[in-house]
Amino acid sequence: MEAVPEAVPGSSLTGWSQARDRALQVLDRLAELAASRGDSAGEAALRAARERLSAGRLNLAVLGEFKRGKSTLINRLLGEPVLPVGVVPMTSLPILVEHGPRPEVEVELASGEGLRLGPGDLSDYATEAGNPDNRRQVRRVVVRHPAPILAEGVVLVDTPGIGSAHDHNTEVAHRALAEADAAVFVFSVDSPASRAELDFLRSVRERVGRLILVLNKADLVSDPELREAAQFVRRMVSPPTDGPPADLFPLSARGGDAGFADFRTHLESALTGGRAALLLQRMRSLGEEALSEERRLVALQRSAMRLSSQEARERERGLELLLGEVRRAAIEVEHLLHADVGRLLPEVAQPAIEDFRAAAQGTLGALVRELAASRSSPRQLEEEVGGQLAGLVQDWMGRIEGELARALEPLAERHTERANQMLARASAQIAALFEVDLPPISLGEGMGAASSRLVLLEHQQLALEAAASILRRLAPGRLGRRLVERDAISRMEEAVDRHCGRLRYDISQRLDRKESEWRQQLREALHRLEATVRRAVELAETARSAGAEAWSRTVAELDQREREVEFLERKLRS
Repeated sequence: MEAVPEAVPGSSLTGWSQARDRALQVLDRLAELAASRGDSAGEAALRAARERLSAGRLNLAVLGEFKRGKSTLINRLLGEPVLPVGVVPMTSLPILVEHGPRPEVEVELASGEGLRLGPGDLSDYATEAGNPDNRRQVRRVVVRHPAPILAEGVVLVDTPGIGSAHDHNTEVAHRALAEADAAVFVFSVDSPASRAELDFLRSVRERVGRLILVLNKADLVSDPELREAAQFVRRMVSPPTDGPPADLFPLSARGGDAGFADFRTHLESALTGGRAALLLQRMRSLGEEALSEERRLVALQRSAMRLSSQEARERERGLELLLGEVRRAAIEVEHLLHADVGRLLPEVAQPAIEDFRAAAQGTLGALVRELAASRSSPRQLEEEVGGQLAGLVQDWMGRIEGELARALEPLAERHTERANQMLARASAQIAALFEVDLPPISLGEGMGAASSRLVLLEHQQLALEAAASILRRLAPGRLGRRLVERDAISRMEEAVDRHCGRLRYDISQRLDRKESEWRQQLREALHRLEATVRRAVELAETARSAGAEAWSRTVAELDQREREVEFLERKLRS
């Protein structure tokens, strides 16, 4: 493994740690308030958020096609050759690189067994050569290192390269996006911006809050060639009109060029400002919802405590009727959502799949006839047609996913608006019933469209060789070639049909899961509203039945809680 220069200190990341500590204080108190009002689900959500922030993890995924120099770039950031590099696809699993007092490797197996290894043993568990197709059943690989860039909670994630001969690597790289807060996407001057890279980059843009682009191996070309390659990549990766541009840094991960220094400075700044902003946004969103729950409870409890026992019973009967109407309205919203999602498969996905079928059969049929006429060997026929089919699937997957994403976006917006209108009506009716002002309730950030990366099919070669060889023996000469051609076309069409079926099934399953997620969001919002109003009525009844002294004490507690809510709200927005 090659030597790399010493890493630059990461002191600019200390501000993120301070922002995290402030967020933890607010979340701690909000969780206590949720517990005190009997909101166990809200408390659990706040505690879980607190634990995530307490861990202080900033997951920075390093992504791209295989052999773009991702591991070399991470080694350069660490200041020494920690991760294995080579001339064949190396990383077969995501490798998490986090801070530790000394270099060491921790491997967790699917069986639950944990192994502590030296850095020199990493290749045996996290590379295709040492662990082909993950035969060792490795679940997780963590490398610890004392590099300054890791000291403030940054976790570098080295991902398998997409587009290699190992199909599972591409799937693993996509899964790694789920936990990425930011990403570095690595291109290379020797083969910039392939179709697979651009498709993958689109998925990355949709999932991460911060994206930085690297054009690696700048030392392989002249300055004019590097500028030309950079212009080409910038042109190819131009984001949609509504998306922010990403910075591109031409550099050599192996050498001491100025490009890497610029990248390093920008990276630390992006992690500091971007993550801090993301942290505050998430904390404010969660905190504001928790404070809204608290304000609802206080307002409803005050109103209910002013009622006589007879009036309280009448309001409770009215509440039950009202909640029944709200549930029926929610069912109607869910039915409309189900109908809209159900139309996506026949109206959007299926026509695109049929277009793929026609295009694939036409293109591959012409290729089969061409190869048969040139008397290509059955093995060559298999390899050429299989490779072409894989490329067509990759290309059309991107097209179909793009069409679905464009169809899902307005659908999600429409049903988020419909659900929020229903929730707003329910909140207003409850407020009118108890003669009190209540903060509105909504789905917050909304349902959100599903990622365009809906489909990920495995690459399949066509099994033509065996049957073609048998036919060739049975019917030599021109007749044999015609039979081989006819059989190859038949098998090609079968393979295309299989891909179409898998594509349709996969899209159907993922749309079903997305609809279930949306339904769950709506049901959780309704449950929060119902639980809050029921809790307020219960607390008011308890205070009323306990006597005048307990009633006065409860009023004083409500006054104190209102003041604390106002204080936390100011702190949250400061």
